[in-house]
Amino acid sequence: MAGRKIITTSRKPDMILSFFLLFFYFSNLRFSLLSFLLFFFILPFSNAQFTEIGGFGGVVSFNGDVNSGGLLSNTDAAFGFFIRHNPHNRVGIKLGFIKGTLKANDRDSDQPDIRERNLNFTSDLMEFSLFTEFYILPYFPADPKRVFSPYVGIGFSVFVFNPTTKYNGEIIELQKVGTEGQGLRGFQDPYQLTQVAIPVLFGLKYAIGKRINIAVELGYRFTFSDYLDDVSTIFHSPAELSGNGALAIALSNRTEEYTGIPADDKIGSRRGNSNTNDAYMVWGITLSFNIFGKSVSEPADQPYKINKWF
Repeated sequence: MAGRKIITTSRKPDMILSFFLLFFYFSNLRFSLLSFLLFFFILPFSNAQFTEIGGFGGVVSFNGDVNSGGLLSNTDAAFGFFIRHNPHNRVGIKLGFIKGTLKANDRDSDQPDIRERNLNFTSDLMEFSLFTEFYILPYFPADPKRVFSPYVGIGFSVFVFNPTTKYNGEIIELQKVGTEGQGLRGFQDPYQLTQVAIPVLFGLKYAIGKRINIAVELGYRFTFSDYLDDVSTIFHSPAELSGNGALAIALSNRTEEYTGIPADDKIGSRRGNSNTNDAYMVWGITLSFNIFGKSVSEPADQPYKINKWF
């Protein structure tokens, strides 16, 4: 047996990862985050593969009530940073941050009735996300045979937004105005500016040498709010909105600004679609740098077995 190199791997990381995945999918948000933190800091001291530190550059596209269907025109720049731990050549855990701008304008629509509605908004966006990602092909940059893989991911995110519009030369924070009667008796409370979402993603990843990865990534965020654009229900009458002031009345129905004709006929009609929550897409390119664990000097054969993980 002399001269024959034997590679052994510990099963401890496998047990840790299995426990984490079960905990992630069957527990609530708070405890899932706790389990991730424990998982993230324990695995680097076990037989882990590698960790990535990287950045993201791309765009964010809004999909909601304002300029509905105009995904490309509802697009603005975004950037971010992330750290991803890869305990196995089929699994990655990513903690990320993205900063961007959500925006939409009815005047950009190709539908006359939407252009007439004449609503618009712009909002800063900050998102903190946690993903579990699955490589469709084994991925390990130190092995020339495993340097490319498509991947999919799912997780949860917390994001902060604040829709604004421009009126008479001033920037107005719409959540404080109550354009749909928020805060008045018999109406909803003002919506919260910090929300959670379920993010999903698809990407293509390639290793440029042992240390650098580049990926193209497309993600979609399913939110639990219909007020990212401050639009959801119906047009209310000036009398109903009077308790929120003249600004709420003016910004609730802006059709007259576009047509030059009073738009009282809009009262009671649909202002937005309250049956569908708002969403947004994040797409772009990531670049990351690999940090390998001390125990990983040569990639061991790690066949993927579904019953091994679940």
